[in-house]
Amino acid sequence: MFYTSFGALVREAPGWAWRALFDRRTVTFLRHREALGDTLYVSAVARALKKACPALRVAVVTRRPEIFVNNPHVDEVRGWHLMRTGMTVRGSYRIKDLVTVEHVVEIQWRRLWEELKAYGVDSPAGAKLPPLDGYQPELFLTATERAEAVARLAPLRANGKPVVLLSTTGKLKPTHNREWGQQNYERLAEALALHVNLAQAGGEEPLLLKGAPLPQHVGLPVRQAAALFAAGDCVLAQEGGLMHLATAVNAPTAAIFGGTILPAQSGYEQNENFWSRPECSPCLGHGQNCAHLKCMVPLSPRKVAAGIAALLLKHRNFTLPQESLDAAPDTWEPPAFVDRAALKKELEKPTLQIAT
Repeated sequence: MFYTSFGALVREAPGWAWRALFDRRTVTFLRHREALGDTLYVSAVARALKKACPALRVAVVTRRPEIFVNNPHVDEVRGWHLMRTGMTVRGSYRIKDLVTVEHVVEIQWRRLWEELKAYGVDSPAGAKLPPLDGYQPELFLTATERAEAVARLAPLRANGKPVVLLSTTGKLKPTHNREWGQQNYERLAEALALHVNLAQAGGEEPLLLKGAPLPQHVGLPVRQAAALFAAGDCVLAQEGGLMHLATAVNAPTAAIFGGTILPAQSGYEQNENFWSRPECSPCLGHGQNCAHLKCMVPLSPRKVAAGIAALLLKHRNFTLPQESLDAAPDTWEPPAFVDRAALKKELEKPTLQIAT
């Protein structure tokens, strides 16, 4: 059992009890975890289910009900859970699934239909598995939310330059191996600062530019953060919840993966994705910390700057001057926790595959 609002539980429980007893067409997605990215994935799976089987009623039970407000593919959203009833499904994936290169939304879609078949729900038209309606998550903002975000960024736009939002949040759990490194973000910021306006939208430590923190928009409620991303001109994020959130509102997004988990597993084709695949990648399913971060070596600040430049040109018709790209270092600097000796030894193995 859990609830995000006791008042909502009291108001909604009678209707839920009635449906639990008499309704046999509601599919209820149960998402116990608070993980932002995993919760957003539910929006993609629910959309595909609603399109494949319009007669089914789709409910989502989550600790983050605000994500599904105004979602046209979801008929009911609850921030509380008492017990499994009717067609309660998880449609989930496991960490060990990530040792193979398959998108997690594909995995969840397949698992969902395994669960539905156990409830006696057949795939439409006799197909073994209905077509999946893409991987992209969705979050539907109101006009008011968008306007408030535009107003929040207005001071940064006073000089007419585009706004680039930076999120330095890496993944310390379950493994300490998905961090591009604070110093690389700061070196990138120094190169971009003359020609774009920068702000920090996520991260455990403030990003410094010439010793002073960037404008801070860290720790916003999830819908405010989503609106901020939609109002900006480009978002740079590491693979994780904020990357998924930016994509869910169609923000031009550059995403740093490294090789722990690959774009083909959790990314989106429309983004600028930065990754490499040494022989040890993908490694998230291994459940071990990485001492060397070999997979980050090809992902220099200059390469990331080029990706940001491509997004600004494509989506905002803004050309980032070549001097900004040239000012960004062409080498990646390992974070302090990296074992330099182990990294040197790893780089002697000529097996690195690179793509951006």
